[in-house]
Amino acid sequence: MVDEILAKSSPFKTLKEHTKEVLQNYNLLKNLSRELSLNLTEEKWEVLKKACFYHDFGKANDEFQQVIRERKRKKVVPHNFLSIAFIEEKEKDKDLLIKLIAFHHWRDCDLIYNKEEILKIYENMSRYLEKVNKYFENNFELISRSTFKKRLNYLENFYSKRIDGALNIQKEKDFIILLGLLNRIDHASSAGVEVEKNSINKFEITKNFLFKKTKYPWQLELLKDNYKDRSGIVVASTGMGKTEMALLWAESKKTFYTLPIRTSVDFMYKRLKKLCGNNVGLLHSEALGRLLIENVETSNDELFYVYDLAKNLAYNLIVCTPDQLFSSTLKYLGFEKIYSTLSYSKIIIDEIQAYSPHTLAIIIQGLKELTILGGKFLVVTATLPNFVKKEINYDFEIKKIPNLKKHKIKLIKDALTKENVKGIINIVNNKAKKILIVCNTVKKAQDLYISLKEFNPILLHSRFTRIDRRKKEEKVLDENFEGLAIATQVVEVSLDIDFDILITEAAPIDVLIQRMGRIYRKFKCDGDFYPDFPNVYVFTEDISGVGSVYEKELILKSINFLREGVISEEDKVGMVEDFYTEENLKDTRYFTKFNNALEAIKHFSVNKKGEAQKIFRDIAQIEVIPKCLLDTKISEEKESILKELDVKANSLKEILEKVRIDNKNEKNRKNRLLLMEIIKDFLVPIPIYKNLKIEFLCNFIENSNLKSFLSEIKVVDCCYDSDFGIQFVETDNEFFENII
Repeated sequence: MVDEILAKSSPFKTLKEHTKEVLQNYNLLKNLSRELSLNLTEEKWEVLKKACFYHDFGKANDEFQQVIRERKRKKVVPHNFLSIAFIEEKEKDKDLLIKLIAFHHWRDCDLIYNKEEILKIYENMSRYLEKVNKYFENNFELISRSTFKKRLNYLENFYSKRIDGALNIQKEKDFIILLGLLNRIDHASSAGVEVEKNSINKFEITKNFLFKKTKYPWQLELLKDNYKDRSGIVVASTGMGKTEMALLWAESKKTFYTLPIRTSVDFMYKRLKKLCGNNVGLLHSEALGRLLIENVETSNDELFYVYDLAKNLAYNLIVCTPDQLFSSTLKYLGFEKIYSTLSYSKIIIDEIQAYSPHTLAIIIQGLKELTILGGKFLVVTATLPNFVKKEINYDFEIKKIPNLKKHKIKLIKDALTKENVKGIINIVNNKAKKILIVCNTVKKAQDLYISLKEFNPILLHSRFTRIDRRKKEEKVLDENFEGLAIATQVVEVSLDIDFDILITEAAPIDVLIQRMGRIYRKFKCDGDFYPDFPNVYVFTEDISGVGSVYEKELILKSINFLREGVISEEDKVGMVEDFYTEENLKDTRYFTKFNNALEAIKHFSVNKKGEAQKIFRDIAQIEVIPKCLLDTKISEEKESILKELDVKANSLKEILEKVRIDNKNEKNRKNRLLLMEIIKDFLVPIPIYKNLKIEFLCNFIENSNLKSFLSEIKVVDCCYDSDFGIQFVETDNEFFENII
């Protein structure tokens, strides 16, 4: 008899051990299915169970066993195709079961065209039958060669159609949901975590929280019982408690809370974890790094267990950026894992107005498809364009707009210049302690910062290192802050700031309203709180970012749409609804982009998840290290990481020369991530600019141990200042204007 049949490495696990773990997670998921509202028929549960049982049987061959024992990275005949040789012809739902097993891994599926190689390994599997039968106390036999070949032809036909983008969500509903669940169960078992954690009664927790604040929570008054299992929209003014409304709606169901920016996600994660306890997960591109930094002395096993639970979507409540979910709308190979989970989940979309027309189209198409699969969504926002409402298939709408007036607008037919800013400062002198200036581009903000240096302003935009940006954010968030802040659009969504005066360039109407939301934020209830002088100044000439950041037609239409004087919260909602109508936007590039993207996405697919995420994010920038920062001292808050890495050094360059990390050693996973967290402190996002000379970090160090690890980290020779941000000699390229 052959040796043990290995299924996993790091640590090694036999086929019997891994299959047992997979079936345990299957049973856990099925036992929680009523609580999760995961409504599969008994027949479908049985198909899923058989897929869980058979999915790795194809690893019982000499080729795979040699590779796994030697831990080589080598292309072999995909075991998922070989596993189907164990499925008997008389199996019920045989075709569905075969597809589930064959495509539970999409990687290397292109090898299905090489049938002669697959058939060779098929013959070799007979050597392992005795061991497989002993493992599972059965009498398995391989199907005949001719039957196996027919199945491969059937799978080849399906795969060819799949990679050509032909996938009907309604028709393939069972396949998508069961394949995604199989992947969830398999991946969770491989990571050593539960496929699902217990539910959180978010309704009761939130209700108790609200009753501590008020006797009559408006959320409970407006949220009817028949809304809870339906999709809807909540339009409510900033600070009114939309998050609490969303949590009441979510009840005990599995829930994903999405926000557009990582800093907002981190803040919401902390907030919900404080409210709901430890069964809350964090999911975005830097989630693991964030957990590592906050728990640097925590054991590796505990840290990765927490992260792997979130990565495998096990938590009952997960806070994430939308790309983690809606990149799957682009149907990359493996998207089923997300769609199957969302089919029994509730999805909360917060700040939907913050997305570009391209991204918005992807999210809307995703919501349409998830509704077909059984998922429910709630859009919570302060402003919602009518054309978006028209495309969303929602069941109910709740509005909570207070009878509140807190903004008085002054339109100035001039450019935003230092002279004009000084004029306003003189007018509001001693009446306003905190003044916010918002520019449409980084260059405009930097120029204004230089010209207003006498006021000792804080400059805030996206082209700072994350440490410098966080320090600036902490200053403006401090309730004792007084003075002048100059910023770009970075303040519109992610920062909960409260200023007295807004001075801004003209922008689309919804953007201006978002900027107004940073002024007199403390006033939330009914009443008139606007001052006797204007507290919102909008400059309408020589506007930066026209045609690159914002479409020219949108800005011109918005200027004509605005009126001077007092504006109520109800006025704001009405303005956005009236402005973003099909009639008003039909001739704009903005609306054309949205409609074109919405139409194209229906028939669009990519092969890889990374490609889908790049398309979703519409990335037009890269992250680089300014060369001048290589010798800069690292921040004090990273000293605990240096201690963990056992390195004594001051600058980034010194650290990289001294640190020793084995890239092939799994035990060093935490150290590699900690080192990456140090490197990320020096990265700055910049536009993709053809005239910049890009170098690579690995070329600046002698430490051969890290050459491959640093091979993708880019360095540019440019100026950087912690007060001003990154700056270039050439700044006349309009493409710069496209990055906030």
